[in-house]
This record gives sequence, structure tokens and C-alpha cells, in this order.
Amino acid sequence: MVMTDKNEDLVEQLIADGISHHDSGDIEQARDYYLQALDLDPHNAKALDLAGLLCMQCGETEAAKDFYATAIQIEPKNTRYLLHLGILLLEQNDIRESEVALRKVMELDPDHADARFYIALGMRASNRREDAKVILKAAQEIDRENASYSKWQGLLSLETGDLVSALEFSNHAIELDAGDVTTFVQLGVILNALADPELAERTFRSGLQVDPDDIRCRSGLAATLIDLDRKEEAQQELDRATEINGEGHPSLLSVIALSDSLNNNKTEAREKIEQALDMDSASLEILLTAYKVMKNIGDDSAAEKLLEDMQEIAPDDARVMELLLG
Repeated sequence: MVMTDKNEDLVEQLIADGISHHDSGDIEQARDYYLQALDLDPHNAKALDLAGLLCMQCGETEAAKDFYATAIQIEPKNTRYLLHLGILLLEQNDIRESEVALRKVMELDPDHADARFYIALGMRASNRREDAKVILKAAQEIDRENASYSKWQGLLSLETGDLVSALEFSNHAIELDAGDVTTFVQLGVILNALADPELAERTFRSGLQVDPDDIRCRSGLAATLIDLDRKEEAQQELDRATEINGEGHPSLLSVIALSDSLNNNKTEAREKIEQALDMDSASLEILLTAYKVMKNIGDDSAAEKLLEDMQEIAPDDARVMELLLG
């Protein structure tokens, strides 16, 4: 089809309408507009990229990959399309190809901070944490006001045994964005690792002021109250979290299992911690709680196996090292 000025205007309007519906969460209508635009102009890279984003959001990863690949063929030097492909590949756990795409972004734009950020996430996922810290530091130097960069530096510092830096980065992330409850959760975890449960409690409660329904934050508070030997208050938090989530979150299940193990409810504790591990066996927080549960119910063999798993995930984490030395 030969594009006329009228058609070009229509394509641009369809794309604009699609973005409007996409932003408001009307996915089906957004899809219709993007596809109409592509019917008129199959080589419109912008529409291809937006269609890819929508497919990615809907879990249609192969379709998203095709849309991105076509957009890149049309505009091979467009860093936006390469970035989106890199993120998609990262979500598919194709770390190597993701890094290839993201490094192309950096070649085209040496000051592209987000490309470095996602490369760092891929490095962390493949247990290259020290490399991830280096490239994430470079991203921070480009964009010092990005709270996510500081938050992830805090997590990487925690996982590599540098609790002081973990604390500094996480506090800085909160200064930059006090509305991200996940940073409060992370800071609470770090404070517990620093053996300061009183301050950790205040941090988790601050996080719940941001989002009272955040399960990880409420579970973290409950676990901290257990450490402070305030079991009744901990149970109240677990009951509240169960009302919100119905025991459907691995963090919540793991802390309920911890509570059961301390109350000598061994069967219930084992069942719940196994459910939590089935849901998320890669979470260091859940593995650490599972270790405590197995120790409490007297299953030293299972505890040692969990410690081995933690060594594979984050051997330099201060909490893991403490267990190894203790």
C-alpha cells in the first residue's frame, strides 16, 4: 500500500489513540488501534514496538519478540526498540542474548543508564554480583537521581556481604523515592541483618504507611516481632496479612511456618514452608526463613541442604556467611 499524507495522519492518530487506551489499562482497545495502524503501515516501527510492549504485558512473549525484531530491522539504530528487546530477553531468562541487545544500546548511546541497569540485573541473575555492582555504579554516575539504581545497589551490597553500603544505598533510595514500599522492605531486612530489630520494626511500619496491603512488608514486620519475642503482636500481623492475601504469598507462608515451628506445630510448619519453597525456591529471604524452620523442628539434614542452596545463590551474603561460620 502506498502511504498518502492522509494515511500517515490516520496511522499517527491510531497510534496516539492506542497509547491513550494502553496507558489507561484498556488493553483490548489499545491492541485494536495498534493493529489497525499496522494494517495501514506494516513497516511502522513505532507501532510495532508498542504492539510488542502490549504483548509483553499480556505474557505473549514470542509475539512481542517478533514485533521488536521487526521494528529493529526497520530502525536498527533505535535504542528504544533494542532496550525493549533486551528487557524481554531478560524476563525470559535468556541472559546472554539480553546482554548482547543491551550492549548494542550502549554502543549507540554510551550514556544510556537503563541499558546498564538491565545488564546489571542479568548479571545478578547469573550470580555475577560483583560485575553487576560495577556496571550499576556506572549507571548511577549517569543518573544520580534514579531511586531504583540505589535500591538495587543496596540489595547487591547486602548479597555480597557489605551491610554498611547496603544501608547507605537503601536509605538514599528512600530519600529519592519515599513512595516505594519495596525499599522499606529491603531496608528492614538489612537492619535485621545488622541486629537492629527495633529500627527494623519502625522501618517496616513506615513501609506499611505507604502501602498497608503490602504482604512482604507485613510479613517482614511479623518476622521482626517474632525475633523481638512479641509473638502475639506477630500473630496479629500474620492474621491481617492472611485477611488480605489468604496465605497465597510465599513470604507470608514462610513466616507463618516460622511461627508454627516456634509453637511446636511441626507438621503445619513443614507443610507451609514446603509450599513457600514450591512457590519461590530462588528467594534468599524464604530460604533463610526455611533454614530457621527446619532447625526449629529438628530437621538438620533439610537445613543443611537449604544452606547449600543459599551458598549457590549468594555465597557472600552476610547472613549466609554467619550461618556457615556459626
